[in-house]
Amino acid sequence: MGKSSVLLNTPRFSAIKEINEKSPNWIKKHSDPDYTEIIYIQQGCGEFIFEKRPFIGQEGDLIMIQPFSQIEVKSNTDDPFKGIYICVSNLHINGNDKGWLTKSNDFPIIHLQEEKMEIDNYLKVILREFQMKHAGYQDVISSILQAAIIKITRLLKDSDHQSVSPGCFEVKKFIEENFRQELTLNDLANLVYVSPYHLAHIFKEEVGMPPIQYLIQCRIEEAKRLLKNSNLSVKEIAAMIGYENPNYFNLLFKKVTGTPPGKYRKSEICSKREASQSLEPSMFVGRHLINTITVE
Repeated sequence: MGKSSVLLNTPRFSAIKEINEKSPNWIKKHSDPDYTEIIYIQQGCGEFIFEKRPFIGQEGDLIMIQPFSQIEVKSNTDDPFKGIYICVSNLHINGNDKGWLTKSNDFPIIHLQEEKMEIDNYLKVILREFQMKHAGYQDVISSILQAAIIKITRLLKDSDHQSVSPGCFEVKKFIEENFRQELTLNDLANLVYVSPYHLAHIFKEEVGMPPIQYLIQCRIEEAKRLLKNSNLSVKEIAAMIGYENPNYFNLLFKKVTGTPPGKYRKSEICSKREASQSLEPSMFVGRHLINTITVE
């Protein structure tokens, strides 16, 4: 391909799978230098932690998992997400550092808007072709995959395209990096030089919830992670994420999740034990999400 091409070479399809409420929770340490994975959320929402930074993925979101990145994924129990997972090799983008789909320090999510139906159709056709395996299905998959990757790359590169406006993106990123601090709506509005009312309105419209609710969501996701993976007391966890009053934290945690922190911790410990006893070799290990769906 010429120097002006988006793709430096032809990406190769490796695997595709439907994601549903029966899919396992994932902890990935992506160490293969040649495999890029994409999760498309068709409905519901999930809790993600990318390089220790929490975020919520919801309907219409694309999550890109680059080589050498670490991501933790859990479907929301109240609104489990369904979607499509696809793994691609030999993907090298013209003009990006290391040729990856996104730059290594970029947040790995696109909130699709008007492009949602188009990307959804691309991935559905690839999935159907792989499942049916009619004559020439590999060629069909290769052609549509290339079109989908070019479209996604165009969205990432187009400076005029913002699935979240620059002001909302800056506030959202600031919350994700500073949610442990005491932040008010005025503080966040001052970051982007708008009124608190204007920020609250556009943030809810573009992100799906008000800024302070998003702050709470980030704190609760971090609390969940600490409850599952540490021996810290509930009081210590509350203080770490910005709540000096543990009783208030208990009430807030139960309101958001439906379960008190102590009960949540116990249920997660039991789930881990059950999962470790029934763990199969087809679970996520690097690029080996599914060891039964590679192209023949």
